[in-house]
Amino acid sequence: MRHAVFALAALLLAACHFPEPKVGLAGPLPLDLTYREARGGLVILTGRVDDREDVDFILDTGAPVSVLLDGKRTTKLGLDTRLAVPLGNPNNPATPTGVLRGDTRIAFNGVTLLGLTVVVIPEKSMPCSERFDEIGFAGVIGADLFRKFVVEIDPVAKRVRLHDPAKWQPSPGASIVPIAFRDGHPFTMVKVRLPSGDTVSEDMNIDIGMNGSISLVAGSHPAIVMPKDGKPGNSCFVNGARSEMIGAPLDVTLGTKSFRVEAPRYTEYLNAVSDKRGGTLGVKLFQGERLTIDYPGKRIVVG
Repeated sequence: MRHAVFALAALLLAACHFPEPKVGLAGPLPLDLTYREARGGLVILTGRVDDREDVDFILDTGAPVSVLLDGKRTTKLGLDTRLAVPLGNPNNPATPTGVLRGDTRIAFNGVTLLGLTVVVIPEKSMPCSERFDEIGFAGVIGADLFRKFVVEIDPVAKRVRLHDPAKWQPSPGASIVPIAFRDGHPFTMVKVRLPSGDTVSEDMNIDIGMNGSISLVAGSHPAIVMPKDGKPGNSCFVNGARSEMIGAPLDVTLGTKSFRVEAPRYTEYLNAVSDKRGGTLGVKLFQGERLTIDYPGKRIVVG
C-alpha cells in the first residue's frame, strides 16, 4: 500500500522571508468554502489562480508555503520551471525541486490572497505519479490561510469555515490540544497505546497533507519498534518515496479525545520535516471529526 505525504521540508523555505500576502474578503466572517474529500480524508479546495485557471489545492498543515504544480492541470498559467533547483537538502524526500513565483493571486469563494509567493514544482519531477494523479490536485495551500484565520473543517457539511481569530471560541466539550511551531510546522504531544500494551508520549508533527492516520519512527522510544509481521508499504513524498511497515491496531489520544488506528505505519527513517526520530499525525486520523486549526491561538480543536 502507498499513501501520499505532501510535506515540505522547511530547511531553505523557512529561512526565506516572503512578503506577507494581502487578504480580500467578499463579506463578513465566518466564511464557508466547499471542499472535496479525496482518499484518506484529504481536503481539496478549488481556487482561481491569477484569474486564469481553476486549480484544486490540498489544504495542508505540512505546507509552510503555498505550492503550484507545473503540469497538465495548470497549462493556462504559463508556469516556467526550466530553472528549478532543490530548495533545500536534495537528499530529504520532503525537499521540493522548484522555483519561487511572486505576486500570485489565488481566489477561493469569498476570500482572495494577493501578492502571494508560491513554490512552483515541475509535476514531472515528483515520484509516484499515479498516486498523486488519483488525488487530482495541482496545488497546496497551508500556512498562508492558517496564519490569517481559524480554519474549521466540517466533514458533515463538507465545508471549510474561516473564522475571525479574535472572535472564535471552541465548542463546549471539544478536545483542545496545544501546538508549538518548528520551522513553520505544528507539533503536539501525543499519547500512543501500542499493540504491546505500552503507552508512550511523543512530540509529533501534525500534517493533514498526509492521507494516513499515524506514522511512527522506530527507535523514537524504546517501545516503538518495527512490527515483526507487518505488511510492507510505501510513503510518497514530494521528492522521493520511503519504505514502511503497517502494524497492528493501536490507540492515539489527543487531549481528551481518543482514536483507534487500524493500520498504523512504521518507518526506520527520520521524520522528513524535523529530521529527528518522531512521528507524524495525518488527516485520516481526524476523518469524520470536526477539526479546527487555530494557528493564532496555537492549538487545534477536535469536536
